[in-house]
Amino acid sequence: MSNVQEDPYQRAMARFWAKFVDDKFTEPIRQVLFVDGENQEKEVKNAKDALETLEGELKGKKFFGGESVGFVDIVLGFISIWLEAIEEAACVKVFDSQKCPSLAKWMEDFLEIKEIKENLPERENLVPYFHKMRQFKLAMAAKK
Repeated sequence: MSNVQEDPYQRAMARFWAKFVDDKFTEPIRQVLFVDGENQEKEVKNAKDALETLEGELKGKKFFGGESVGFVDIVLGFISIWLEAIEEAACVKVFDSQKCPSLAKWMEDFLEIKEIKENLPERENLVPYFHKMRQFKLAMAAKK
């Protein structure tokens, strides 16, 4: 197996999937936190669709980089702990481990990596943080 860093195709694919995560998942999740009503429902659907696509890409692999963590795993890694806090703060459900079992297992494996585990923020701090951000953003939008 060739080293991803040496294989131009693998580097290009990693960049493609990282951009996909940013555009099709991270941005909708940001919007889920900052909007409500029909707009929020639309963004929840967009995020769910992106997760299903990522599930298909991950299927049969431990990490997006294969057996070891790669660029895409690092880009998407935030969902391992932040997504649940965002869901709670925004009162929505985006991730379904039954529909995305490969991603659920990936999250578990990702969180078991020593360097990740040692540097995670405390979950009990995340929910209030995201809740305050949401309240602030919605209040600012209401003033316009």
